[in-house]
Amino acid sequence: MHITSVFGLALTLACAANATLDPALSNSKNRCPTAYNCSAAKTSTAIQAAECSHNTRTSSTQTFAVFTTDHAYDSSHGAPYGTCEAYTCEPPETPEQMEDKTDCWTFFWVADHGKSEGVGTGCIKSPSTGICGCEDSDGTFVAGSSSCT
Repeated sequence: MHITSVFGLALTLACAANATLDPALSNSKNRCPTAYNCSAAKTSTAIQAAECSHNTRTSSTQTFAVFTTDHAYDSSHGAPYGTCEAYTCEPPETPEQMEDKTDCWTFFWVADHGKSEGVGTGCIKSPSTGICGCEDSDGTFVAGSSSCT
């Protein structure tokens, strides 16, 4: 990846970020809701799946988020990257309200919803170096840290 692309991606991430460290309780990889009880409260593009799973993005209580992979960033540090849609309404309640869908990942902040416990994505990585870290609520990446604010 060219330096200008890495810089542009990092700048996009920093400008688009407005999140609070609050890791998902569970996740369902390659599964998406078949119907939604509300519209997305916040949509963030060109972010890591790990950012979508580790941070809430809404001012109201976030209940789930749906991440869709954008393969244009497959060779970038921290991939997969894509679109994260955050929701504040009731998440899908039953397996019948979810469908298998490649490149889709649903993260839950409500207990007993995902197929797997935890965030499922691994750490948030620096887009320029690939080093694990976390992201402060203002979008600043802190390499080597897991205690961002």
